[in-house]
Amino acid sequence: MKKIIISLLSFTIAISLAASIRVVSFNALNFGGNDEDRLPFIEAILNDIEADLFLFQEIEDSMGGELLLSAVNNGTDDFSGTVYLNGPDTNNYLAYRNSLITFGSQDTISTELRDISEYELIIDGNLIRFYSCHLKASTGYENERLEEVSNLRDHLNMLPNGSEFIIVGDMNFYTSSEPGYQKFIADESNNIGRAEDLSDEVGDWHNNSDYTFVHTQSTRSTQFGGGASGGLDDRFDFIFSSYQINNGVGLEYVDDSITSFGNDGEHFNLSINEGINSVVSPEVADALYNASDHLPVFAEFNSITSVQPLLIVSIPNIEEEWQQGTEHNIKWASANFDLNVKIELQNEDTQERDILVASTENDGEWMWNIPEDAILNEYKIVISDVVDGDPIDESNNPFYIIEPTTDYTIYEIQYSEVGASPLTGVEVITNGIVTGVGENSYFLQDGTDAWNGIFVYDYGTEVNQGDEINIMAVVEEYYDKTELTDVVEYSILSSGNDLPEAVSLSTIDVNQEDYEGVLVHINNAVCTDYDAGYGEWLVDDGSGSIMINDMMYAFAPTIGEMYDVTGIVDYAYSSYRIEPRYPSDVDMASSVQDGLIVSDLKLSNYPNPFNPSTTISFNLTTESTENSELIIYNLKGQKIKTFTVLPSGNNGSISWDGTNSNDQPVSSGIYFYKLNAGKETAMRKMLLLK
Repeated sequence: MKKIIISLLSFTIAISLAASIRVVSFNALNFGGNDEDRLPFIEAILNDIEADLFLFQEIEDSMGGELLLSAVNNGTDDFSGTVYLNGPDTNNYLAYRNSLITFGSQDTISTELRDISEYELIIDGNLIRFYSCHLKASTGYENERLEEVSNLRDHLNMLPNGSEFIIVGDMNFYTSSEPGYQKFIADESNNIGRAEDLSDEVGDWHNNSDYTFVHTQSTRSTQFGGGASGGLDDRFDFIFSSYQINNGVGLEYVDDSITSFGNDGEHFNLSINEGINSVVSPEVADALYNASDHLPVFAEFNSITSVQPLLIVSIPNIEEEWQQGTEHNIKWASANFDLNVKIELQNEDTQERDILVASTENDGEWMWNIPEDAILNEYKIVISDVVDGDPIDESNNPFYIIEPTTDYTIYEIQYSEVGASPLTGVEVITNGIVTGVGENSYFLQDGTDAWNGIFVYDYGTEVNQGDEINIMAVVEEYYDKTELTDVVEYSILSSGNDLPEAVSLSTIDVNQEDYEGVLVHINNAVCTDYDAGYGEWLVDDGSGSIMINDMMYAFAPTIGEMYDVTGIVDYAYSSYRIEPRYPSDVDMASSVQDGLIVSDLKLSNYPNPFNPSTTISFNLTTESTENSELIIYNLKGQKIKTFTVLPSGNNGSISWDGTNSNDQPVSSGIYFYKLNAGKETAMRKMLLLK
């Protein structure tokens, strides 16, 4: 819990309204780094709202937060964003106007389903806490929502008396009689955490035309792109404040300013862009329709300037792990205070404090060199006025001093006789050459054989193929794929390096964990399925099929054609696949091209692929002789069956039933058929599927 001790000295407080703050809550419908197609719609919405503080729900990953920040900024640097904290299910993100608001710290309150985010912000010298929630959805889960609200209220009740807070989010309340809603506003023995709904539109909101102006879900009457449908008929998105917030200090709510953005009251059970929308332009109505199934909700607040001194520890604050012998920035925010500060290390077992620096400038950060022999334990940072210890603050949560990370080769990270990596969950240091770069990810390899490659999931790192990098990250098993994630730091040692030589494999041999993350090459593999779904296609060199995917490069194959493919082995959705990186990684098989002779014989077969038989057709010319023959070969060049071709006018055909010269069935795979007719010859390939 945050401890803030207010000075006992008397202050003459000149109450004055300093700024107007518009606060927005917006459920962005599972928005992540792969949703750039929705970004223009979100940008149009956020720019039209013209707010100062945006709190988002249903954010899938850190890149989603970065994209939202770019939309809010719209080419400026007016807004800053918080660190994306990855918890269970989707998460929250906050962007704030940095000329009006100073970031203090952030924390999470755990619930059974999703974390509730806490943001401590300084507005005109006031500490205001903001909470972003996404409660359990659907009818029948009222008790689960009550439990989530109870967790939040228990947290709020532990704040200093008189704390001001704003609670926003997708609450999924159908009626104000729900126990979760009532828990927010209840008059209890501890009322520090008591809240009030800033809207006076209370009642049974679900599918009720009496509340058309406050409905926020759904923007669509038909389903697409996930989310709810059916048109506007629910009030799910709320803004609560601390009880009786208009008390002459901190923030003052502007009466009747809470607004369901884009709701003109005329779209009950309709899409938000159907017909005329009288409160937003057609372009913004379309953006609301396409961006999310929720409307944003905003409210206006005026701030009253405070002159009381304030300190907030920003880092460490979210259970960081800092290694012995490393350097880390301790950061803090302050208001109405410019004297030097003292920084102390508090042992959470003994509550004893050691002075890290007796006096340092109040500039918001101080570099700490953690001793190599620092005791492994839980700690908090305490920062206070160097003169009399007031104001003072400490980390919300303990951080941990841990042993230094060990260097490992990629082989040591990947290799296991059976099951997951032996280093799962361990923070490691490794290095290698970048062999391929995808969206928010890349592949790293430090050798030329099995177990020497690995997938790296990383939003913040910009690397290029051929870079040699050193990386500190956590080993994870993501649905049975070993990967490096939660990158702590990285450095590019050199660039433009030669890549490891691709390992030549049969298609069936790609299907094993040994080559996960390794650059490989397959030869003479025929396309057996040109559309296996989601940009994937299948090839087979006669040993067994392997999937080709489009993570880095998409190729449109032709069924029955034979290809040489180079790429990196990946694993997803319970199957291995090769990931080509650029056009030159996929080529027509050269050995086949050499053997396919162009002539006037018009050699072909149908169907192809075939099962159980195919008809081979040809056109015998005047130069053909009576000694013509058709020969079937396998991939190894072994003769399978020979047919004598007798002249019969110009056109001829032979049916092959997939048997050898002993009339025994042959296996599935690629076969060649060659026609020798006098001085002319032609060869083609075909695929037998069983």
